Amino acid sequence: MTKDKLKEVMVFNAVQLEKELAPIRKELAEAKKSTPNAKINPQVIIDLQQKISDAVRARFGFSDEQVMAAVDKFGAKEDPGFKDVLARITNTLNNALST
Repeated sequence: MTKDKLKEVMVFNAVQLEKELAPIRKELAEAKKSTPNAKINPQVIIDLQQKISDAVRARFGFSDEQVMAAVDKFGAKEDPGFKDVLARITNTLNNALST
């Protein structure tokens, strides 16, 4: 995997996460109308992560382990070139979990 391919995979992850979390967030907002302390079931997030992992494998042919190894190899967590996509993923998750 190249650095550019890793970025492409991460952007795909971000887009899929936003798309998949939107209806979950909407459902949670509806649930909070009658149950103010309603939360997302952690299993829903686990299942969503698996769905996105499967989509990455189908589209790019990379496993989670390969993606994480590339993140380490290219220092993506510290690389300014990955800052925007990492922030996008983090913000999407934080917004969904804090809804």
